[in-house]
Amino acid sequence: MWCLSHGPGMRPSPTFVSLVLLLAPAGCDSEPPSESASDAGSASIGTVSATGSSSSQGATSDGSETASASGSTAAPTTAGGEDSSGAVGGTDQPLFDLPASPDAGGGGCADGGGGGGGGGTSFSNIWVANAPQGTVSKIDTETAIEVARYRTTTTPSNEPSRTSVNQFGDIAAGHRYAARVVKIAAQPEDCIDINGNGVIDTSTAPDDIRDFGTDECLIWETDLPASTYGTRAVAWEGGTIDPATCENTNPNPRLWVAYGSNPLQVYRLDGFTGAQLDSTTIASSGFVYGGAVNAEGDFWVSDRSGLTLSRVDADDLSVTTYTVPGSNAYGMGVDGEGQPWFATYSGGAGVDFIYRFDPLTETFHSAGGVTGRYRGLAIDREDRVWVAGNSPCRLAVFDRLGDSVIDDAIALPGCADPVGVTIDRDGFVWVVDRGASVAWKVDPVAYTIVATVTGLTSPYTYSDFSGSGLDLVINPPG
Repeated sequence: MWCLSHGPGMRPSPTFVSLVLLLAPAGCDSEPPSESASDAGSASIGTVSATGSSSSQGATSDGSETASASGSTAAPTTAGGEDSSGAVGGTDQPLFDLPASPDAGGGGCADGGGGGGGGGTSFSNIWVANAPQGTVSKIDTETAIEVARYRTTTTPSNEPSRTSVNQFGDIAAGHRYAARVVKIAAQPEDCIDINGNGVIDTSTAPDDIRDFGTDECLIWETDLPASTYGTRAVAWEGGTIDPATCENTNPNPRLWVAYGSNPLQVYRLDGFTGAQLDSTTIASSGFVYGGAVNAEGDFWVSDRSGLTLSRVDADDLSVTTYTVPGSNAYGMGVDGEGQPWFATYSGGAGVDFIYRFDPLTETFHSAGGVTGRYRGLAIDREDRVWVAGNSPCRLAVFDRLGDSVIDDAIALPGCADPVGVTIDRDGFVWVVDRGASVAWKVDPVAYTIVATVTGLTSPYTYSDFSGSGLDLVINPPG
């Protein structure tokens, strides 16, 4: 097994360690649902066991009733036609409303805490899963160029899907049809020279796909007890930046993973090694579909067909479950105030809406919707909620503060099946389209496509695949 060691106050450096696989598989449902596929394939790199402290399961409780739904390839450019002064769209509004923090300069940590030290990296990538190919693409958001592609499995039918980016830029990738997760390092200095040749042997282009286990930026894989549904909720916890040292106060963020069907399985893994730290279950009749964390590290999990939203407490693993309004929950995220948002996808116009949940009052609030069939969702630092829409394919945007629709018909020329949305470091909106096999970079002011990444393979990602969602909750505006 590969893991990372570290000294106090330092970003960990790679070392070699082996761990023993001690996982006993759990039984699958006797009749897998139609979306199920094969279990995880055998590992060719150090597969970590789900061993660790004993689980602690909290009691579940029903939440309050719901509120009523009020329905109502270009070259890269700067957002909104940015001029030399940095103004967007002819205004003096900043592209990314960063708070006064080390990340924004003035605190001695302008490059993100010592060269990308977990507080807003000096680079910006999105990580898009090419589901049927069994790979994940690393795309530079400034150049709109795919710079690398990594295998996440020996069995492509496992289908990597949800990706989550931590404050160091590293990612964890879950799989739709296997209870497995892998970690990939974003920077060569965090990769591992497995063969000892003095260089990092890793992918450097879309067609440079190494055999699984040979790419030295693949840090670890963990296979969990098998289930009919894979790891469809993956989310890193965050930390804060010490303004004196520019170091993240959490040099080893833990990783939440949820998967399976009634009960939903929840694990928390060590970020360096992938080993299990603790686990619990959620009583819900459907299957895991999305997950995100708040600033406290609590894990919010949505159950699509079970129509529930659950919170797993970061301290004691107690579980609180609420019945969601409307149709099936799809994409989700958490805003800077710690409020979960989720899109619904089932019946189309008049049925599907965007919802916000207030944890203080335990009530759901509808932000409306026009055409419905909403999928991936992302919240930016300007209080806008961006959502991928189908039937017709489009991009939609909602007002976070007003719980209302801004525009439910933003055109995506050539679209077929938009599934995922995220925000990059500079505030641009990225949309992943599975049917068109592209990723678009969209100006958040002019609603124009400013760059297109082609050559993807049926990409199916609609989680926090840039890390902007995590940054928003731990480093909110204001």
